[in-house]
Amino acid sequence: MRVSIAVLGCLAALLVTGCDTGFGQPCTLPKTEEFRRACNPAPKDPNMDAGINEVQSESKASCAVKNFAGCETRVCLVYRGSSPFCSESCVDDGDCESNLCRPLLGDPNLSDPDICQRTECYCIRKGDQEN
Repeated sequence: MRVSIAVLGCLAALLVTGCDTGFGQPCTLPKTEEFRRACNPAPKDPNMDAGINEVQSESKASCAVKNFAGCETRVCLVYRGSSPFCSESCVDDGDCESNLCRPLLGDPNLSDPDICQRTECYCIRKGDQEN
């Protein structure tokens, strides 16, 4: 009897700690066409030939899937071309484990401290800040 209780206790501990799906943990987005279009950057237009005075930029897609069952935080985020990871919404840096709260769209380096009061922002990982 004691052995079976010990085994059940070990199994319960594994179930509780076996799967970390909190902030920063990888998540897997569905491989449907809709997700692929939303979360992947647009392909380069071969017909677009930038002249000497034209700015060329690289597109890095961002998308957030809310109410995502695979994350304890309920958000699976792709930030500026990153691999998908569990994130959460935020209003300022203090809301995040990483101390990095950034808008989903737009330039993350703008010095507008109230940007997240007006638009969707999410906690990003430190390594994704340079993307």
